[in-house]
Amino acid sequence: MNDNYDSDIRQKIKLTNAEQLYQIENESGQPIDYDKASGRQLFNHYRHNLTNYDQVLDNVRDQQGYLTGRQEKKAAVGAAEQVIEEYRNEHVKVIQDSQKKGKVLKNLMQKAGVSTASALSQLLDTWSDKIKQLAKLENSQRTLQVWNDTYRVQRELVKKLLIDEGVSENTLEKVNKIYSTRSTNKAVEFASDLFNLEKSEILRLLKSAIRYTKL
Repeated sequence: MNDNYDSDIRQKIKLTNAEQLYQIENESGQPIDYDKASGRQLFNHYRHNLTNYDQVLDNVRDQQGYLTGRQEKKAAVGAAEQVIEEYRNEHVKVIQDSQKKGKVLKNLMQKAGVSTASALSQLLDTWSDKIKQLAKLENSQRTLQVWNDTYRVQRELVKKLLIDEGVSENTLEKVNKIYSTRSTNKAVEFASDLFNLEKSEILRLLKSAIRYTKL
């Protein structure tokens, strides 16, 4: 075999399972911890499991009936080149991602008016707490809105029922005054006129109603 054919062997080595770059296995297919694997274990895994190294050498044996040490070395060099390029690409991605994150962090710090990442983290925690408080207020506001809507519907239904039952105009007017007032004191006065009850007794009724609505 000439040098051109040997060079051709090197060029035929390609990555076939790049996703196994960090899933190290030994010759028996057993997993090896990435941070504990030796250089030899890493390279054996890379050339046998990440590339078509074995297939290329098998093809050479089929074509010429044997395999020279030089050809095997060329295939190993080709496998190493492919793996190193893949590592380079991985590192470029990490560097680029780190730079992007650094720019985003710097912009956030500038906009927040802080000088350290720790200060930004504390500020974000504060914002998070405020957002939670706002969410609680919004929930309370929605609950109050629902209650108000229900109250208005109930009020109109009561008026309609009184009219249908033939209640006098004078009584309807008094009921409307009670519904229209936004003052507890005036409501007590209207109730006193309507029911001839003591103010203290009406206040007890109001307190009882308030306790009931909180249940």
